[in-house]
Amino acid sequence: MKRLFFLALPALLVSTPALAEVDPKIHRLCVEAKDYSGCVRSMKGDIAPTTRVINSQGADIAEGNQCPSGSAYMGGGNCQQVQCEYTSVTAVRALGHDSLIAGKIDKYGKDVWGCSYKLFLGRGRLRLTGAVLRTTNTPKCPTGEPKLGFNNTCQTSAKDWLSPEATAIKIEIEGPKCDFKLKAYDCSYDAYLVANPAMKQWAVLNPAMAEKERIRLQSID
Repeated sequence: MKRLFFLALPALLVSTPALAEVDPKIHRLCVEAKDYSGCVRSMKGDIAPTTRVINSQGADIAEGNQCPSGSAYMGGGNCQQVQCEYTSVTAVRALGHDSLIAGKIDKYGKDVWGCSYKLFLGRGRLRLTGAVLRTTNTPKCPTGEPKLGFNNTCQTSAKDWLSPEATAIKIEIEGPKCDFKLKAYDCSYDAYLVANPAMKQWAVLNPAMAEKERIRLQSID
């Protein structure tokens, strides 16, 4: 086995420029590792974080936190379109809703995949249909995988969760949070002391108590 590996190694080094000049000492340490290239990169100090991926038909594809519009998450980074199936009252009706997408309620109590009622056809039945689709990433929703049967991680996040963009807007509108005493000083305790010499003198004489007061007033400095 080792002999076969050494025969294949030149081809590996030619086809992988990053490994073309492997230090002999590193090579000896990594030669029997299951992930030779990973071992070499690690020994060289290349330990950049990687994105979790899955293998689909030989291609590594990263998982995301949302499915394409109108599709539900099936697991493993895969999604499928949700469709309401209708049949006439005289036709043989199919089984009920697909269990993966039936009864999914988002964080606001809204039915995620409701089927409307149609005259002579009744209420549709939820079905997963069409080609398998891949998840993508959006900064507007929390990181991670969507829960099974949902479209994205926003639908099941905490009600008070805000995207980085929404958080920045909220901070800009509301400004920094602090006690009302510091509002006129942009929430700075130091600026408050400069504007109030008597309090500044007290703070100098009582540093421990002044520090507690700084914390109580939620100073930004």
